[in-house]
Amino acid sequence: MKLYLVRHTKLDCPAGVCYGQSDIGVNISFEVEKNMIAGKLQNIEFDKIYSSPLKRCAILAESFTNSPEKVIYDERLMELNFGKWEGRTWNEIERSEEAKFWFNDYLNTQCPGGESYKDLLRRVQDFLNDLKKKDSGNNVLIICHSGTIRAFYTIINKVNPLKAFGLKLDYGQVVEMELKN
Repeated sequence: MKLYLVRHTKLDCPAGVCYGQSDIGVNISFEVEKNMIAGKLQNIEFDKIYSSPLKRCAILAESFTNSPEKVIYDERLMELNFGKWEGRTWNEIERSEEAKFWFNDYLNTQCPGGESYKDLLRRVQDFLNDLKKKDSGNNVLIICHSGTIRAFYTIINKVNPLKAFGLKLDYGQVVEMELKN
């Protein structure tokens, strides 16, 4: 099964803000970005479309079908939950004592009131296990987030999670991966 993972488009949010699972809308550049993504995917027929339920993904996912009800929303595709840090600036977060622990071991350490990266990996692994059980077809479109795409990369390619953080993932980027049974 071929997975086409698409990172959402730019957000209506100031730079430097931690937004994780905050439900932020799309930027005014959405139509231009959406058309660029559609151009990259124009000759592919998708058997299923999955999306994070957050607005920035849902709006994009629904733009790829004439029947928005065909989009399957799955909370396991959401970005890392940054808990109490959501909506705060990274500069402010980095000065906290809690952040020092998290940055030293974000794989195992949960954000205050949120998740660790291993929590995100577990969610994505659970999603992939379900996807393998279902008849999802040959081509599956998944609209999600950079953290989620890195989790897919880690699991599917069986690499150290630290390697996945070397991936440059721009807004609207399409990443293809092969999911084998």
